[in-house]
Amino acid sequence: MIDFKPKILTNKPGSRHVFVDAFARQIKELFFINNKEFIGQDKEKVYQTKEFGKFKKSKEKLFNYIYYPWTNHLVKCVKEADYFCLKTNRNQDLITAEEQERLRKYKIAVFGMSVGSNIAFVLTQAGVSNEITIADFDELDTTNLNRIWAGVHQVGLNKAIIAARRIYEDNPYAKVRVLDKGITPKILDKLLRRKEIDCIVEEIDSVPMKVETRKLAKKYKVPVLMVTDNGDWAVLHIERYDLGYDKFHGKDFSYWAARVATAKAPKDFADIVIRDLIGGVDKVDPKMLFSASRVIKRELVSWPQLGTSALLGGIAVTIAVKRIVNKEDKKLFKREYLKVLD
Repeated sequence: MIDFKPKILTNKPGSRHVFVDAFARQIKELFFINNKEFIGQDKEKVYQTKEFGKFKKSKEKLFNYIYYPWTNHLVKCVKEADYFCLKTNRNQDLITAEEQERLRKYKIAVFGMSVGSNIAFVLTQAGVSNEITIADFDELDTTNLNRIWAGVHQVGLNKAIIAARRIYEDNPYAKVRVLDKGITPKILDKLLRRKEIDCIVEEIDSVPMKVETRKLAKKYKVPVLMVTDNGDWAVLHIERYDLGYDKFHGKDFSYWAARVATAKAPKDFADIVIRDLIGGVDKVDPKMLFSASRVIKRELVSWPQLGTSALLGGIAVTIAVKRIVNKEDKKLFKREYLKVLD
């Protein structure tokens, strides 16, 4: 069994680990957050005050030891509530406390850990989806390193496990469900039936599974988001099955059944991506089209993908999810914002 979760301990184990005392610095950060009258004062002088000493004493036992087996690091860290406060403090007021709590509780599933690994990490880094499901059956190759945040020391490791470790290093209190065998209609149906997923981000290569994902999303009324690479750019698709949408990229599911049934060769699936997912040859980056033709002729090993578009996908999905969860109204936001400026 490969370790992909940190171990949260209340007592410090032996000294054979690389020890990091994050707690000492975290207490100092928390003091200023909780005692705003000291903001702007000389920090070293503040740390000598009675107020800081009292605060430090009140927190001295409120910590855990976080052990990361894959790096052998042991971290002394504040407990979950204080960690969430620290982790999201710089989001204010771009994300309000009420919005942040809603985003934290919103359960997202990300399927496909190529572009998806960027999406999953950007989401969780922003404090979105403290309980997240990630899925991929594939293992990391060196050719993946142009777009996946990983290292050569992880070649051969499952992509979902790599993504989970990165999320846990960012937030040891996250709850990451790792499906290292990938996602299937049966597993997805079970998770949706149990209400363990509020939103799906689908980045799967398999067109039949793309279709099945949306059928189940429609059945259980959850939104589906997808990013399609297009050179340095990306196309973001948002399908609001939670609001009654009943198609896949504007077409009936009967169309997709026929499309999948007749797609046999690589050029057929390339045509689906270009015509159905991106929206036509005129919308595709010319260099991408040229590469696609070389993939079909077996002059290139695989479809080209860039790290820039993968990271852009993470940003686009995170912004879209925030707007979905918080039901943002641009006009209302603009009006309230102008009031503050006045």
